[in-house]
Amino acid sequence: MRATYEDLLRTARRIAANAQRGVYPDKSEVLADWQAVLFATKNHLRWLRLHLKVKPGEAKRSDNALGRLAQAIGAGADLLAVQDAGAAAVLDVGEDLVAARSEVAAIALMAGEVAMRSTRARDPERSRVRSAMRELAEIASADVRRTGLGGLALLAAGRPAALTGDLSLIGPAAARWERAHAATSPEMVLTRDLRSATAQLRTIGGDVWHIATQLLSAQSAGLDATQRRDLDLMRSELHSAEASSRRVESSWRRRLSDLGGLSESPAEIAFLDLKSAVSHVLGDDRGLRRPRDLIPDHRTAMELVDTVDEVLWCTEQVWRHQQRTVRWLVGAGRLFVPRQEASQVDIYFLRRPGGGSRPLQARWVRTGLGGCFDDLTSALAESAEHGKAAGEIARRLAATSAISRRTGEPRPRTPGPYVAYASGIDDQGQELAELCR
Repeated sequence: MRATYEDLLRTARRIAANAQRGVYPDKSEVLADWQAVLFATKNHLRWLRLHLKVKPGEAKRSDNALGRLAQAIGAGADLLAVQDAGAAAVLDVGEDLVAARSEVAAIALMAGEVAMRSTRARDPERSRVRSAMRELAEIASADVRRTGLGGLALLAAGRPAALTGDLSLIGPAAARWERAHAATSPEMVLTRDLRSATAQLRTIGGDVWHIATQLLSAQSAGLDATQRRDLDLMRSELHSAEASSRRVESSWRRRLSDLGGLSESPAEIAFLDLKSAVSHVLGDDRGLRRPRDLIPDHRTAMELVDTVDEVLWCTEQVWRHQQRTVRWLVGAGRLFVPRQEASQVDIYFLRRPGGGSRPLQARWVRTGLGGCFDDLTSALAESAEHGKAAGEIARRLAATSAISRRTGEPRPRTPGPYVAYASGIDDQGQELAELCR
């Protein structure tokens, strides 16, 4: 389970609120920690393409309340720094940027109030704190939209969370499987590869359904009524996805020309690794493990829930990759269908070559007519929707607001060009907004 950008800002706000309730007995410590907060805030705002004019002093690591706040604000900046080019595109949305800057500045203002409270009226440091707070207040009040962080809220970092024991192998294997599908261009995909992908999705869906059943059967899992209800809903969605996937498989086998043999695509190889990791957890040489052996305690149950979350996120993406590939193949006219079915959409396929009495040629014809693939595309869409619903339930169970896996870039990113903040906002008395506004 990985924190999102919204989660990190919410944590930072909670730390700032706790700092406001605390007491700093040493004035020098609070001022040093305030400089650390200011330094982290300035760096964070650079990634949000805003230049903070104030010049913070030397920042030192501290375990005090404001020191922990500086670390939390810095963690948010680190998350923005590790996004790949595709994810960083959300930083081009101006209104979301303003909302994120406003939230970061509002959190830093809470730290400034602690520093102000710990200094006396005639202290020279107090005037510097007040000057920085004035600039932060302008930024904090700039978000007039007040509807949240938009796409920025869902940014996350890192590879799948490492758990413990054999479970730690499943998340990374699922991520490699999904990346293998994402890296395969549609023009390189054969029909047998698509047939194999459908079988992969059915297999993984069945394994997840089995895990959900084991979680419900194991008394040692210690699940509450809400969790059990969600697991039941997840099983229902997976069952519906399986029914739709059977229709997809039937289309590949009976209605569309299919190349014989096994798929040799990178995705198939990655799937075999994933399947091996899942099978090693669910069973041994004697067969499938019983619920009490698979789930000895509540902690293991929660680790399994996290693993299901990882796997279903990857499965949802593979469904989308398959839909995208099929759309491209249909549009490019690369798929074959029986001549009889094609003729029901266009009578052209009943015409004989040259208009004479020569027999019709091949039994299979290649076409880009969308009407010839309605059953396939509708079944794909249904299975993907049910898979998405199952993934949303898994995210709710695992308490993750979104899952995102990012690939490394050939060179590190640098903060985007900043804009000098225009001061002069008259009304600085707006209430500092919560993240969910």
